[in-house]
Amino acid sequence: FLACFMLVGPYYCFDIPAALKTQLGSYLGSPDDFEFDFSLLYTLYSAPNIILPFFGGRIVDRFGIRVCLLSCIALVTLGQFSVGVSLKSWPFMYIGRLIFGIGEETFIVVNSALLAEWFQGKELAFAFGLDLSIARLGSVFNNLISPVLADRLGIIFAFWFGTVLCGFSVLCVLFTLPIDKAMEVHIAKHCLKDPLESSVYTIVDIHECDHTLTLTSDRDENDISNENDISNKPVQSSQNSIDFSWSDLWQLSHIFWVLVVLCVVIYGCIVPFNNISSSLLLERDYFMTPPDGCHLQNSSLCESSSNPPVNCPSSQWFQPPLPGNLHIDGTFYSTQLTASNVDCSSDTWSASSACTYTYCSRLSAAESQASVVMSIPYIISSACSPVMGFLIDTFGFRAVISAIAPMILIFVHLFLGLTSVSPIGPLVGQGLAYTGFVAVLWPAVPLVVKPQMVGLAFGIITSMHNLGCAVVPLVVAAVYSDSNNCYIPNVEWLFASLGVVGFIVGLYMNYYDVRHQSVLNRASIPKEEDVKQSRNSSNSSRSDESTMRKS
Repeated sequence: FLACFMLVGPYYCFDIPAALKTQLGSYLGSPDDFEFDFSLLYTLYSAPNIILPFFGGRIVDRFGIRVCLLSCIALVTLGQFSVGVSLKSWPFMYIGRLIFGIGEETFIVVNSALLAEWFQGKELAFAFGLDLSIARLGSVFNNLISPVLADRLGIIFAFWFGTVLCGFSVLCVLFTLPIDKAMEVHIAKHCLKDPLESSVYTIVDIHECDHTLTLTSDRDENDISNENDISNKPVQSSQNSIDFSWSDLWQLSHIFWVLVVLCVVIYGCIVPFNNISSSLLLERDYFMTPPDGCHLQNSSLCESSSNPPVNCPSSQWFQPPLPGNLHIDGTFYSTQLTASNVDCSSDTWSASSACTYTYCSRLSAAESQASVVMSIPYIISSACSPVMGFLIDTFGFRAVISAIAPMILIFVHLFLGLTSVSPIGPLVGQGLAYTGFVAVLWPAVPLVVKPQMVGLAFGIITSMHNLGCAVVPLVVAAVYSDSNNCYIPNVEWLFASLGVVGFIVGLYMNYYDVRHQSVLNRASIPKEEDVKQSRNSSNSSRSDESTMRKS
């Protein structure tokens, strides 16, 4: 559980810009190029992680999981760009986001390595599902809490609260370090029966090694000479660590590259949508532009009981009309006020006595409602990920789910872009698609590549995932700008198109899997008799090798 909760802070901070997108724009003066500047925050997060995954495994092997955990969470805490927000400085925010991205992505990789060492061979998909479930609570809390904090205590406090939660993650890491070290010593002392027997040791089960894990790890024979040596050396990766070479790419299986394409497309559909979902929901559902005939009875005076709106919808989810030709805080506005003029984070505009009080109060209510609705996919992911992981471990159907997920996303974005239905239903669909795909993708990688290539495979798929998450937000910003600063419908057409590509790739994956022994669609939890037979065979093989070396 420490491994799960240490991710809450980073996940919370990753989504703060998305949850406070509208508030951040108002706070910074609603610049004309805000959509591009905002998208760049996510591009800079992902950009360094296009390269880093190729070296992440080597870094973990060189310095060990514990050192990497502590170093990465320190970078995450340092990179939470609260200082940049406080200074209203895009350069400071960009630098912070870059550092944050370097720290968080590597931190997630190291966290996954920690889980893999403790749970390899024992419901690993369930462990990853539980890890994601608890981590996603950070995203859910952010969507629910950040708008409230920004409204009541200010946007600066809302960002600094994320930094405080990163401090909580630091504490989780500090509690984890001695536990992991003690287990490493325990393994070296009780589970290695004969160093000459093999360079690979296996903790076979709970009865043989006095704990609940099944671990497999590579060791050099010189590293196991005594307990003190073991306790001071980094834990090696569960896969054989190899130096990266471009020629290694040709050794990866065809179906692995299909997984890579699917990863880029589906994550490119889900993550960038979440980045802009609060603004999209405001535009579509909760702060809609009123019809052209909507105006104040006297457009030069503030809205009041004696100056009510005329020809305006009665629903609270429409923007109220704004006045013009008036002085506010010493500035004269000769034309009608626009959203870019109004800064609802300032009491000048949002106080109960302010001329734009009605506008700001409606916007605040709309932002709160949008933040709740945009949390639906992550709430579903948090609740369902462990169950989905267990079901996939038990029954399989990975390729089938990989085709169903993008099909659901197609309908999600067509409904959001082309109809006026409530967004709750489509976002429930997005949550189910996201939960199923994530539970399938990462545990599927070791099934389609050679054991000695697993580290490289994870590096490539993580790199390509970040490439998609770096490029798609900029494409979204370009489509938004070319659509008169509107998300509906063209941005949704973009996401639906990605879903179509993902669905086609998913169908091909099923076709390929059926013709290649259904590696992806079969269950991964072996029967008890198979486990015993495999263990007996493994023990016999190691005994034969030991006898040969002694001879």
